[in-house]
Amino acid sequence: MMNRQQQKEFLEATAWLRPVTRWAAAFSIRWSGILPAGIRNLPLKIVKRILANYQTRMSSGCKTHR
Repeated sequence: MMNRQQQKEFLEATAWLRPVTRWAAAFSIRWSGILPAGIRNLPLKIVKRILANYQTRMSSGCKTHR
């Protein structure tokens, strides 16, 4: 569990990803029923991995990327 300071740092570190996340969600919704789920959800899966990587790095105390 992250404390408030860690949450703030996480939000600041991932602020650049918010527009990408919105685009990925819109892409998935827009192509629903047209593209297979694996392709349609690929941008969301990439965003999820990036966020998980940031969270793991921050919770482990590693501050190499700021």
